Amino acid sequence: MDEEKKEYGLDPKEDYSEIDEITARIRARKAAQIKKQQAARTRSKIVLGVIVAVIALFVFSLTSFFDVDSIEVRGNSYFTSEEIINMGHAVPGKNIIYHPDKRNICNYLEESPYIKKAKVSRHFPSTLVITVDERQQLGAIKYDNKYLILDDEGILLRKTKTLPKLTLIDGLVVQKIELGEQIGVKDEELFEQTMDILTKMRDNDLYFVELDMTDMYILAYIYDSLVCKGTYKQISTTIENDRLHKVLDELFDDNIKRGTITFSDEGYISYVPTI
Repeated sequence: MDEEKKEYGLDPKEDYSEIDEITARIRARKAAQIKKQQAARTRSKIVLGVIVAVIALFVFSLTSFFDVDSIEVRGNSYFTSEEIINMGHAVPGKNIIYHPDKRNICNYLEESPYIKKAKVSRHFPSTLVITVDERQQLGAIKYDNKYLILDDEGILLRKTKTLPKLTLIDGLVVQKIELGEQIGVKDEELFEQTMDILTKMRDNDLYFVELDMTDMYILAYIYDSLVCKGTYKQISTTIENDRLHKVLDELFDDNIKRGTITFSDEGYISYVPTI
């Protein structure tokens, strides 16, 4: 005990029993503080380690290990993969994680009237994926000495002097032509009806050689000499409920390709052969 008193600078002859309890408390408090400090240092080391690891990963990601080795194209049907890549000015070699040209690739692609939307994503280990939503050719309008190629929204995709193998639309008075935009017409309601019939034609696996909208009765030519005649509502409804498809199947089974198919508001369909 005397040695312990000397260690703390106390007189061995004095009685310090009253302060022993206080000393014990001080020691316990110091021990608790030391433990807290050690725990804080441990947490700091863990946090610092995580930060270092993140920084290291980021730096590592900027190295050639994550460079783009290949570019994959999805959703394309009109253009080849090579054409999509060239249109987007996409090139291998750029870092797959930090790729500053992703938005630019989309912008380049969406400048084409054939591309509705484009998206660029990464696919590990080193592939850049370009996904496109292409517009599909659906109909054509003769304008002066050219044909205007449209999709199902009436967007002008291109102009050509060659007669395309698409439904030829007659009866729309075109007033505005801008590549990549919807064409402007004199009669908007007639235009919407035309696009609706063409869309239903495509969705129901039909094909009209020509769609004549010049009169109150629409003429939808299956062949040059086989035509469906009716109002917009009659033809649209008959296509939608699959009745036109069934009538055509029966006629084709009998090798009949000449005549006029007419409709009534009551849902009746009649056929008059051409002599």
